[in-house]
Amino acid sequence: MDPLLIRFVAAVMLVAPPLTAQAADVLSEGRARAAAISILQGDPYGRTPADVAQNIVASQLLTGGSKRCGGKATKPVWEFHVVVPANRNPNGSPIDGYLVIDARTGKMTCAGLPLLD
Repeated sequence: MDPLLIRFVAAVMLVAPPLTAQAADVLSEGRARAAAISILQGDPYGRTPADVAQNIVASQLLTGGSKRCGGKATKPVWEFHVVVPANRNPNGSPIDGYLVIDARTGKMTCAGLPLLD
């Protein structure tokens, strides 16, 4: 089996919280990244998890302060910097923006990216 596929399956399995997890737990960076990949998968961000992963260039856990896509982080969020170069975007335009997900649920809270707002 392809090692990349194995890593993706393992990451997806981590997104589902274990039965013993408490609601107040913050997702690890790996679990948050897997959630972000799931949200972004599809054109123009990448058709495969590996394609999407190469377009996520940075991540940061915010527990306060301003989110780059607007508003204040009043609860913990993971902020992902997403960059799709023009040569990897089907419409030929570069994309540079942010995806913010709830650090406890993995659900999108806001995005400064095309097709996600």
